[in-house]
Amino acid sequence: MSSGIVVGYDGSDCAKEAVRVAIEVGKAYGENVVIAFGYDLNPVGGELHDYHSALKELATKRLTEATALAAGAEVDVEAVIVERAPATALVELADERDARVIVVGTRGESPIRGALLGSTPHKLLHLSHRPVLVVPLPE
Repeated sequence: MSSGIVVGYDGSDCAKEAVRVAIEVGKAYGENVVIAFGYDLNPVGGELHDYHSALKELATKRLTEATALAAGAEVDVEAVIVERAPATALVELADERDARVIVVGTRGESPIRGALLGSTPHKLLHLSHRPVLVVPLPE
């Protein structure tokens, strides 16, 4: 039996819509929602400690924002920081929690990064053996 919905969140408008949809799915199936922010430590320059602190601060800020978006939802919501690349973080978290589905938005904060390195939704479709729900931004 599955135990929850995992949704990736990066602060983008698509991620906000993904949280909304994840809550709808959670309500429909009586499942909790785990909002996750994943990041990888690949410092280009500077001190690793400063880079890690800045990423952790950003993750905390984003998850506080996402939790506020979910306020009043009729499902249990948990926020989690995972120190792994976003797609890998979501797959591992979904496996760990035996999630019903992974939910993500179609586009994240950085379209240029996605074009160069590959998008999280695209990677999820190749990495995950669980269903992946990719949510577009409403018109």
